[in-house]
Amino acid sequence: MDHPYYNVVIAGVGPAGLACAHTLQARAPHLRVLLLEAGRAFCRRPCPVDRGLRCTGCGGVCNVISGFGGSMHYGDGAKLSLLPSGRRLITHFGEAAAQRLCADAYAWLTSALPQPPVLAGEYLSGRAVSAFDAYGLSIREYPVAVLGERDLGRVIEACHDGLSTECWYLSELIEAQPRDGGGMVVKVATHDGVKEAHAGHVVLATGRRGVTATASLLRQLGVPMTPPDLSVGVRFEMDARLLAAIGTEHPDLKISQRDTAVANKVKTFCFCGGPNGGRLKFTHYHNAFGPAVITLDGHETTDRVPAERPLAANFGLLCQVQGRGNAEGAQASFLGTYRDLAQGRPFAQTLGDFLDRTPEAVPWPDLQQRLPYQPSVLDLTTGPVHELFTPEEHASLTAGLDRVLGSILWHAGSAVSTRDLADQVLVVAPELEFVWEQPELDAGCRVPGLPVYVIGDAAGIAQGIVQGAMMGMAAAQAIAAGQTAPTIGAGR
Repeated sequence: MDHPYYNVVIAGVGPAGLACAHTLQARAPHLRVLLLEAGRAFCRRPCPVDRGLRCTGCGGVCNVISGFGGSMHYGDGAKLSLLPSGRRLITHFGEAAAQRLCADAYAWLTSALPQPPVLAGEYLSGRAVSAFDAYGLSIREYPVAVLGERDLGRVIEACHDGLSTECWYLSELIEAQPRDGGGMVVKVATHDGVKEAHAGHVVLATGRRGVTATASLLRQLGVPMTPPDLSVGVRFEMDARLLAAIGTEHPDLKISQRDTAVANKVKTFCFCGGPNGGRLKFTHYHNAFGPAVITLDGHETTDRVPAERPLAANFGLLCQVQGRGNAEGAQASFLGTYRDLAQGRPFAQTLGDFLDRTPEAVPWPDLQQRLPYQPSVLDLTTGPVHELFTPEEHASLTAGLDRVLGSILWHAGSAVSTRDLADQVLVVAPELEFVWEQPELDAGCRVPGLPVYVIGDAAGIAQGIVQGAMMGMAAAQAIAAGQTAPTIGAGR
């Protein structure tokens, strides 16, 4: 039986996969390219949580972490953070190449917008620098563009428009093996059953959807992998007005500790606190980690309108895991506790109860009505979030919050303290970061000795929309440079 041949098979239609496909189309239009997407088409991915409903898993394919929604989703805003955000890509590509890729990726992502986005995050005010310096913290400065919901919709559509590449939706790469004579044999699970194809090159842009499956595939191919450093934490949701001042200056606020005041390294993550605040999102991993778990994500917003109560804003706080064994054991330990406490579904408690490690929790219907702002999601229960963490992790998170939120409140000129907000801040869990193993890659994002490339979050180097697009372009340029003549149909 003859199997179809493609010069390039790209698994994953997020920013990295789409940037790769567009670059190949521009640089090597003679190549036959196939896109595989485990999720639904980009225009058919509603999320029930966005409508105040319960997360159901959407039939086994989470609409938030599949397709372009792995980082961008209709109805959300998004942030485009430029170098030196994702600074490990500078080490990977080299300074000049990284800067060039960053400029190209940003230009591609914003080309459909009616006017260039405003960049913030650099040249911070003396007040901002002083506020964080007083708490022993430094703000990482880099340019950030905030895309509102309408602009993000334009970007999503533009990244699909003009792409002539063949695309299979609800189709997931499940196997890739070297083929006699060169290239790869790939197997794809589709709604019509498993299909086989031959490929000259395979590009893995599988993001969060493929967080464990991709690592397993690469291990089967014998690719050297570096285990991740797991970070775990929570997301703090509060009145948007508390975060608006610093969010205006730096929409993607990240801080660095300058001392060892806490046992475990603590950092902010996915800051969603501009003038219009931000919303929490659910990311349903189904069976990626064994029994199903749902974790959190956050999105900036610009278009929401307050109703009876002010809007919410949020940011994540993570601490590096220590004392739970190796990466695999640490992940299993944390997620096992999460399933025991909350059946693998996000849960919350007040800041005061989190700080004091209070075992009792106010029922969610009562708590959400007491908050002085409108919580961004309703599919929550309450429980002892603090019990997710070891004593050292909890101490690091609480000390880190006191410094970070203290700096933010000082910068905003607020007279309240972290403790004053005990009943006004919601602590929602869980947050996880760096669950991707990092494969060995060359400057073209290719693994040793195989025509296999790993890009975007799946590469375990740097997260972010621009960063994923940078890697997609780099892989496509490497492939195009080695493909000067048509080979469609070869190897049949």
